[in-house]
Amino acid sequence: MNSEEFHSRWLPLSDALYRLAFYILEDKQDAMDAVQDLYIKVLDSGDKLSEVKSPKSYALQMMHNICIDKVRKAERVQMKSLEGLLLPDDSAQEEQLTEETLQQALNLIDGLPEKQREVVRLRCIEGLEYEDIAVKMGLSENNLRVLLSMARKTIRQNLK
Repeated sequence: MNSEEFHSRWLPLSDALYRLAFYILEDKQDAMDAVQDLYIKVLDSGDKLSEVKSPKSYALQMMHNICIDKVRKAERVQMKSLEGLLLPDDSAQEEQLTEETLQQALNLIDGLPEKQREVVRLRCIEGLEYEDIAVKMGLSENNLRVLLSMARKTIRQNLK
């Protein structure tokens, strides 16, 4: 595929691709990254896409697939983070949690008091350090550790 073909057939689709990506991913930056990923795939495919009769349909299907892959990857990362939250550090590598247990844990997290829920989200799901969370929430690191400990205890008790 030459530069002229890319600019005339594929580049004008960027607005529609972005709208679809934003609809699925619900994040401006992630949607822009997905569009960029699609264009990289299109450029890497060379002349294979020259025969595509409807670039818009083809690109929208590609965008859908890229976004679904991103959502699945984010869910796997979130589930892995939750395993560390729910299992004591020494047994985290030995035990595997089922998806059902992880979903139950997510529901329990949603039921936590607001500050505990926020600390769990920032620490265990987003992976922020205690000092960053302290600044963001305006609390001391010791207070954060207590809130996280209480949240973990509540979740573990309710899972049994």
